[in-house]
Amino acid sequence: MRLNAGDLREFVRILEERGDLSKVGTEVDPEQEVAAVVNRVSKGRGGGKALIFEKIKESEWPVAVNLFGSLRRTAWALGVEDIQDLDNHLREALAKAGPGTAEERLRRLMAEREVLSIPGYSAPCREVVENAPDLLRLPALKTWPGDGGRFLTLPLIFTRHPKTGAVNCGMYRMQIFDSRTAGLHWRPASGGGLHYSAWSERGEKMPVAVALGGDTALIYAAGAPLPEGVDETAFAGFLRDRPVEMTPSLEGLNVPASAEFILEGYAEPGETRTEGPFGNHTGYYVPSGPVAVFHLTRMTRRKDPIFPATIVGPPPMEDCFLAKATERLFLPLLQIDFPEVADLNFPLEGIFHGCALIALRQEDSGRSGKLLRDLRQTDLLKASRLLVLLDADVDIRNYSESFWKSINHVDPRRDIIVEDGGLSIDATRKFSWPNVMEDPAVGRKVEARWAEYGLKD
Repeated sequence: MRLNAGDLREFVRILEERGDLSKVGTEVDPEQEVAAVVNRVSKGRGGGKALIFEKIKESEWPVAVNLFGSLRRTAWALGVEDIQDLDNHLREALAKAGPGTAEERLRRLMAEREVLSIPGYSAPCREVVENAPDLLRLPALKTWPGDGGRFLTLPLIFTRHPKTGAVNCGMYRMQIFDSRTAGLHWRPASGGGLHYSAWSERGEKMPVAVALGGDTALIYAAGAPLPEGVDETAFAGFLRDRPVEMTPSLEGLNVPASAEFILEGYAEPGETRTEGPFGNHTGYYVPSGPVAVFHLTRMTRRKDPIFPATIVGPPPMEDCFLAKATERLFLPLLQIDFPEVADLNFPLEGIFHGCALIALRQEDSGRSGKLLRDLRQTDLLKASRLLVLLDADVDIRNYSESFWKSINHVDPRRDIIVEDGGLSIDATRKFSWPNVMEDPAVGRKVEARWAEYGLKD
């Protein structure tokens, strides 16, 4: 069954109806206090509930946090009751998309009219135009004591290539520097980073539009490991089985019509400022460093906006469950190019691609080393710090069994690969005769006579 979780506030309504949302009515400080509350809630059973902080100190707008903080809520945000529904949906679509690699099939799917974004009939994100746009009015959060400042942690950042016109929607954290500027923390090889390099080579400032809130499937898609050039808004439309409604911005970029806030501006070529530190999911701070600078020229919003945020820290937190959605959704794509892959598990502690356990249908034991190197070239796994190959008969969600097999099936001289900053381990079976610990007939005999032995459980 499809859910109509089309935008942030509709999603909040669904969570409230289903008893999966708590509202905090007392005033809280956006500097560390909100994060301390969320940290405790997210460590609770099942990721805790989603939270709305209705009164934020020195701000007029409420903050929504931990919205994706369980696999159940993440599925609802993508319009389904269970993530497996989307796995099945994608498998069926890929099977009908014709021959070719996973990327080729995905590109064909994302070019279909049914998933392409459409003009919004109304634009709630334009209900109010701020005459004096001010980033400091936003209830942005400072999470941890060592953080360099307050950050936007769920921004949808829209850029386009100056030559091809290709648009990218990425999720990159933004540290607020002052009322009109913020940092843009993207990797040089990311979509936004590549666009910025192309504009800088021309010596021209790059138009940038930032949406806060909007379509919940697009919030997920902005951080998904899609191949370069695949339209995130089309992917969100595919996930929800309904196109995303967009509206033009002053910067010539289309933005989600149902967003809570729209920030429009530009980035000057070559201009950087120091961002950070930023407390990360590793339990350590990412050091300060230079980032591109966003200059705000206009801010529009809903009349009664909700400010979305996420807290990043030691797992489990909501980014863990977004990672689990990626695990399930991208497994069908991985299996097109690597049919020997039986299953995939991103442990919560790895946060997305940090660690991946891969169950393998082993047909040729001599191919494992090459397979590990090939897997590292995929968009899904190229940044993984640890890849472990295991046999398909290993329960890769049972960490005790996986660890046991990994330790005892590995010859460090042969089965461990350290390349390109990543560690890969081939823990597949190398022996032709597995050690059967108990004869089945003896096992049945012992079970039948158990009471005779006089042993207490």
